[in-house]
Amino acid sequence: MDYIKLLKDNGLLRVIDEPADIDLEIAHASYIEVKRENSQALLFTNPICKKTGRKFAPVLANIYGSKRALELIFGRDPDEIADEIERLLKPKKPKSFGEKLNFAAYLFEMRKIFTKRLKGEGECQQVKFTGEDVDLLSLPVLKTWPLDGGAFITMGQVYTQSPDGELQNVGMYRLQIYGKNRLGMHWQIHKDGANFFNEYKRAGRKMPVSVAIGGDPLYIWCGQAPLPKGVFELLLYGFIRKEPAKLVKSLTNEIYVPHDADYVIEGFVDTDKFELEGPFGDHTGFYTPVEPFPVMEVTAITSKREPVFHATVVGKPPLEDKYM
Repeated sequence: MDYIKLLKDNGLLRVIDEPADIDLEIAHASYIEVKRENSQALLFTNPICKKTGRKFAPVLANIYGSKRALELIFGRDPDEIADEIERLLKPKKPKSFGEKLNFAAYLFEMRKIFTKRLKGEGECQQVKFTGEDVDLLSLPVLKTWPLDGGAFITMGQVYTQSPDGELQNVGMYRLQIYGKNRLGMHWQIHKDGANFFNEYKRAGRKMPVSVAIGGDPLYIWCGQAPLPKGVFELLLYGFIRKEPAKLVKSLTNEIYVPHDADYVIEGFVDTDKFELEGPFGDHTGFYTPVEPFPVMEVTAITSKREPVFHATVVGKPPLEDKYM
């Protein structure tokens, strides 16, 4: 489904064709918009960097800027989904034969929540850059606040797995750009990504990581949902969509990612290497201090032929996270 068209058809998208700078300007415009009542998503069709003269692919911001947008992304009333989740977590024992049949049908439908691994390549791999050709600086990554330590990916779906491949995880973490092929991994110690990192470190192995950007907006919502440890967040996607998330294998590591992502950044994290990350204007309304975090060495960047880069503004609430 084309979510940009869906937002536009429902009066929830404002298209900005004038050149807009990825350094502060796009983030500032997005911040002003998200604070408005009945705010709209913003599609910047002509992002630039005034310092370098570089031009970029379009940027989509504030996609979760209203309750109506949330309903469109879910495809139905969020309250209905909440009721279904409660039914799942607190099932009532069927008594009559009819109730047993209904419960059996419900369990049969649950098979659709499990992810489906596709053979071959996905839309997210129509354009490929590997090895020396990878360049994170070619992406329209935003700098949000004046004292931020650099540009940060703020809507990245960070896909990881346990060393034995049995457990998968997707989380939403901020990711600082350090150069053409180095990306910071700001996973906190209580997150599954950090737990996997520690397992790889104990095993003396590099950790494979793939970061997806864009595609179905529901992916990123599921990535920040507070699920029990060990539960793959894309099972929630299948539960909401009533169909499985379709995944394809990354080109240069073993991680599976959504087939319809706009971008995928692949690589490996050396568990013995850290770089200073930050400062970063955070949800508290203050800048987080500079601290060492792991770094991903990027081995591939793939995308759709005409990708759209998704971004959000992080700062003092209420912002998009009010609805996410």
